[in-house]
Amino acid sequence: MNRPRFIYILFIFLITANSLGQSNQDISTLKVAQSVLDKGISEIDLGYYPGTLLLHGMAELAMVKKDTSDLNYEINLFRKFKTGEIKGHGSFISYQYGGSGVPYMVWKKNTKDLRSQMSEGAKRMFDEQKRSSEGILVPPWVKKGKDQIFIDVAFAVTPYLLYAGLDLKNEEYIETAIHETTELFRILEDRKTGLLHQGRGFQGVGKISEDNWSRGNGWGAFALAILVRDLPKSHPRRGEIEELAKQFFSAAIKFQNKEGLWHQEMTDSTSYVETSGSGLILFGLGIMLETALLNQAFMDNFTLGLRGYASYIGSDGSVSHTCGGCLCPKNGTKEDYKNHPWVYNDQHAFGPVVLAFTQAAKMGVKSITPLKKMGLYCIADSPKTPRTYVCTARESDIAWENDRIAYRVFGPSVRDKVGNGIDVWAKSVDYPVLDKWYRLNSEGKDYHVDRGEGSDFYNAGKQMGCGGIALWANGKPHPPKTFDSYKIVRNQNDKLVFELNYNTWDTPGIELKEEKIIEMIMGTNLFKVTSTIKSETDTEITLAIGLTTFGNQKVHPDKKNGVLSVWETIDPVNGNLGTAILVNPDQVKDFVSYSGNEFVLVRVQTNKPFTYYAGAGWEKTQHFDNAVNWQTYIKKQAKNITF
Repeated sequence: MNRPRFIYILFIFLITANSLGQSNQDISTLKVAQSVLDKGISEIDLGYYPGTLLLHGMAELAMVKKDTSDLNYEINLFRKFKTGEIKGHGSFISYQYGGSGVPYMVWKKNTKDLRSQMSEGAKRMFDEQKRSSEGILVPPWVKKGKDQIFIDVAFAVTPYLLYAGLDLKNEEYIETAIHETTELFRILEDRKTGLLHQGRGFQGVGKISEDNWSRGNGWGAFALAILVRDLPKSHPRRGEIEELAKQFFSAAIKFQNKEGLWHQEMTDSTSYVETSGSGLILFGLGIMLETALLNQAFMDNFTLGLRGYASYIGSDGSVSHTCGGCLCPKNGTKEDYKNHPWVYNDQHAFGPVVLAFTQAAKMGVKSITPLKKMGLYCIADSPKTPRTYVCTARESDIAWENDRIAYRVFGPSVRDKVGNGIDVWAKSVDYPVLDKWYRLNSEGKDYHVDRGEGSDFYNAGKQMGCGGIALWANGKPHPPKTFDSYKIVRNQNDKLVFELNYNTWDTPGIELKEEKIIEMIMGTNLFKVTSTIKSETDTEITLAIGLTTFGNQKVHPDKKNGVLSVWETIDPVNGNLGTAILVNPDQVKDFVSYSGNEFVLVRVQTNKPFTYYAGAGWEKTQHFDNAVNWQTYIKKQAKNITF
């Protein structure tokens, strides 16, 4: 991101933090949309499909605001898909060309420069995209013979081909856009509820998932609402679209909760409130009201949803309670969807907010009064609430914390400076500090200095840190580089889960990659690692799991219990820190010291997951004030852990 745009986003954050973070005061719908848009741009991959949804929302917002600078900024973003500066990727060709925002902008006469980009994307998708037996455009990876379809694809196809068809006067594109959504609704409609199931063919040939999943219905709502709004009145299938939309949105309203939102499993109020589906349904509901296809009495349902939504939107633009990536999980039952976790600031979180609140502003709803408190469930507005939390930062870090301790690992953008080691951020408070410390650091207030909450005084650098791994071969460690990719799986108050992939690894005599899943709960100093070392053939290797030391360490190897622990005075100011690794005792080969690291060597089978725990404890907390307390804690944990 260029510096002027970064400064602009920071400015918006400061304004909205002041204007949005007020309890029970009116908030501007346009300011909410702008705040979440800017947060999303700074957080997610614009080239992936949630990014293209966000960019479509940005197009809608810029047109409502009639802001030339915003329109020009977005047009320049869309151009970057063509130049490769933004790499559009995913299951549909439309993503490579910037998604549906591109033809929407062209059709609305905001730009002529993107017409050739739009036209090329539409032609390629129409000609090359794989199709189901019913002619539904589907991803290239769907399994042959299973005839798999899922409602999410309506979002990728219908708006793009509709707007391209309208602009280019191509009736085949328009008909394909209509067919994509209407055929998906025909196949996936739940006859009992009037809602949608997500998919077919993922639990067996012809088998339809049992869910009424919030975002699945949101994808359907988005595509159907686009047709309702922009398919010409004169089109011969216009009446069919209107009737389908009336039936669907009338059914959805029946499952709206007291906050005006929808649950993860829409028919089950014991499942969590799910914000991405709620936002997309609200966007569609707004269009149904705007086009007078629903009785204006339902305007109360629309505004109630916006008011309830506000509790899940932070003053910094963060969004809570968004289901992570989800495609017909496990057996496709309602319980499987209920158990699929939500993620704080998930990549799907931002676009639906921008769309819903922009639609509100377009309809003349200039402000709303939050039903409860703006950002009630967000860290920025409840900063003293203890919780587990994982975040991205500086375009290079993944950091995580609970009520006791914080950690981070580094990504490819800083590979020349650091390694795959796990850094420790020692904190003396039980509430989240990661966002605050990163913000202060960006303002010139170094997070290596303790300002009463702790600090980053543990220098992992290119070492192992607290639990980094390496192949042990020829008498020395061979660690991978920094992680290459990540995925946040769960980011809730009581537990976090995320995945790291290490594909860049220089190892002698064997080609290796690692998939690492890290989990952490409240009330512990340890995080759990489930690691799978991948190779072409199954083989036994020796891994070294390390703890970095700084010259004053007291090392405690315990082969019987599978424990390596250290207590060390890091420096006179910050005092003592304990670190530890806990592994399955049956896997332990030896303990070794090498170049500033203490290692436990373990036998591992490639292509088979294995588990270990790692963690740290600081003496300036209520939990550990000396080495004995740290050792006692680690021994107790070793007895309670199962591998």
